[in-house]
Amino acid sequence: MKLGPEFAGRVALLTGAAGGIGREIAKRLDAAGLRLVLCDLNQDGLAELAAGLQQAPLLIAGDLCQRPLLEQIHATVEKEFGHLDILLNNAAVVRTDRFDEYTLDHIEGDLHINLITPLLLARIMVPLLKLAPDPRIINTISLGGVLPMPESPLYSASKFGLRGATLSIAVDFAKKGIKVGGILPSSVDTAQLRHEALTGGSALNFIDPPQSPAHVADEMLRMLLEPRFERYPKVSDAMMVRLAMLFPNQIGKIINWFEKKGQAGRKRYLEERGLTGQVVRW
Repeated sequence: MKLGPEFAGRVALLTGAAGGIGREIAKRLDAAGLRLVLCDLNQDGLAELAAGLQQAPLLIAGDLCQRPLLEQIHATVEKEFGHLDILLNNAAVVRTDRFDEYTLDHIEGDLHINLITPLLLARIMVPLLKLAPDPRIINTISLGGVLPMPESPLYSASKFGLRGATLSIAVDFAKKGIKVGGILPSSVDTAQLRHEALTGGSALNFIDPPQSPAHVADEMLRMLLEPRFERYPKVSDAMMVRLAMLFPNQIGKIINWFEKKGQAGRKRYLEERGLTGQVVRW
């Protein structure tokens, strides 16, 4: 998947850039000639990513839960470029603690980075987006924003919220010339997924073999080429969502059925990677 020459020179702001999906998105945008502002908590990861890009991006490392950093990002983009063409809210965290094991700080922190931060950043950047000829906002949501995840309730809660906000803003902003949408991948084969597999994360992640970060990044580019409110990178995910929405009162039974299949998939995933002996929690 490649972007056309019309995207060259556009300014894109990407959060969570040093993660598995973020890296692949950044590489593709760089190859298409976009000017990049890359944000992540991992300063070393940003530097490593930047070293492999064709053009020198602007790097902003720090905790996106801190509002002064969001204001700094706005000021930097305004000073360097004067506008923003594309905002990609991709940063997120997921824990495998059950709800009664969460600390209050973890609840606040997870909801902040997964839900509040992308909304704050979008609101802060709106004035700069309005100065662009064809502005876009794309949020990385998750299949966990449609289907409940008993093993990661705060992640699911935050993604449900982000999906609702994304759809609501998309309808409103369509009248204002800003295209807004969300991409909802299921499991992606990253270091985070391996951590979830070892520590009792959602079995729903392993119903099918996980997709690659490159595949999700290609779907992000497809969202830029073919704007829509939502995109599911895997056809099977879209079908599962439709099934769950048709029978909302049967969601518990549906999830239990898929979890049984996912447990077998998780075992296979761990065996293929030689990780079975490292399992902390099933």
